[in-house]
Amino acid sequence: MIKQNICISSPIKNDKLALAIGFFDGIHIGHQTLIDEVKSYHDLIPAILTFSPDLKSTIHNNKIELLLTEDEKDNFLESLNIKQEFILPFDEQTRNTSKENFIKFLIEIHPSVLVVGSDFTFGIKASGKAVDLKELESYGIKVVIKDLVNINKEKVSTTRIKELLKENKLEEANSILGYNFFLQGIVSDGFKNGHKIGFPTANINYPKDKLVLNNGVYKTKVIIDNKEYLGMTNIGSHPTINELNENIVETYIVNFNEDIYNKNIKVSFITYLRDQKHFTSLDELKKQLYKDLKQITEN
Repeated sequence: MIKQNICISSPIKNDKLALAIGFFDGIHIGHQTLIDEVKSYHDLIPAILTFSPDLKSTIHNNKIELLLTEDEKDNFLESLNIKQEFILPFDEQTRNTSKENFIKFLIEIHPSVLVVGSDFTFGIKASGKAVDLKELESYGIKVVIKDLVNINKEKVSTTRIKELLKENKLEEANSILGYNFFLQGIVSDGFKNGHKIGFPTANINYPKDKLVLNNGVYKTKVIIDNKEYLGMTNIGSHPTINELNENIVETYIVNFNEDIYNKNIKVSFITYLRDQKHFTSLDELKKQLYKDLKQITEN
């Protein structure tokens, strides 16, 4: 996939594109309908125009919490056969562009097909609506406005997915994502406290700018060298032993006993089991871990 940074004042003309516009954080099932649409034009290059950084976090001055990091999003788009990604920085120029000038910007790119969701807005203070893009058809650009995807009469959205994850409703969030929310990283050398109680863990740092799940224990699936294993993952500061200043992601991999230090692993989150707890002894912690293990292997 080819990535290109562009700006409002210097668009890149390409009339061979079928172009979808959106932020595409998470590339959830709603985003995938836009991607499927651009891929349906077999004589055109399937492409997206997205924004960087997280424009909603920028607008509301919140911490960036992404469902997919930039690298993860790129890999996902490639797997979906998107051939070109244009990145428009959400800077002062973009933020203050009028509705009319944003339309002129799209006219200059001049894709053959432009695809957006029906809730798409653009221009300063979101003054432009999806229907306003129909003006582009007078310039020979086909405009496709896709209906929103709804589940249980509720709009599929990145915001809703984040809310569900924060509420520990992983199964519902994953159904809207279309895949299991995951973290990935390089396995680092920890304190080896898990070894002492029969539960050795693979530890990774929490990825920067990724949505932070609640502290606690989760049923997970772990991908190592393209093989999948059942896992039990704790996010937290392990308060019973050597409490840390910041959280780490510790995964016990069921029926696995290989050296994977410095390997990149992917941990997908399936079910939230329980809150993080402080135990009065290692024996009490060990008993609880066996209960947790029984729960994930029997369900």
